[in-house]
Amino acid sequence: MRNDSRSLPLTPEERWGELGLYGARGMSGGEALARQLDDRANGQLPSVNTPHGLAIRLRYLTWDSRGDQWLRGAGITATDRTIARWKDGQQRPGLANLKKIDRAFWTCRRAHLTEYYKRRLWDDGRGTHIEIHPIDQKQVESSRRRELRVRRITVRRQWAPIVDAWSSNDYAALDDLWQSIVHDLGSDHSAYSYVSHLGFGV
Repeated sequence: MRNDSRSLPLTPEERWGELGLYGARGMSGGEALARQLDDRANGQLPSVNTPHGLAIRLRYLTWDSRGDQWLRGAGITATDRTIARWKDGQQRPGLANLKKIDRAFWTCRRAHLTEYYKRRLWDDGRGTHIEIHPIDQKQVESSRRRELRVRRITVRRQWAPIVDAWSSNDYAALDDLWQSIVHDLGSDHSAYSYVSHLGFGV
């Protein structure tokens, strides 16, 4: 028998029980955390497929002394001259390179925001309130639905590892951290392993 419910990763069945088998919809808490952080980093950014969105990304990626380091790290092998033409709008990258540029942008963006997010969400020890919206049960037969309500919790100590896991795209770590958060909800904490939405009170 497992003595500590947080000592090992939980399977989806352990996290949610059998309800997910009957049509409940949502995402893991770790994914929801990542989406909230991504949404805040996005700032209504245009798609990389638009000229403006592409230009924003290329300027952001090459503005400092590191030059095209982020682009090279994402696997772009185009010449410096070609990259300069992309930046000037004289040439458009192919689809594969557009995807790599977008990936490079988000890797760079997360790295730049990591320390800011840690400070902002930690808020000098006051933490940040999270509003947890439960899984969507509209497609679940009424006899199998669980009575779940919106829950609110203040997260304090976990923000540094949460942001680090988000920055490195470590969704397994985010899910584990989410389990430690919802464990404080009491006996029905497993019902909030999957959620429909999270709101941050900042």
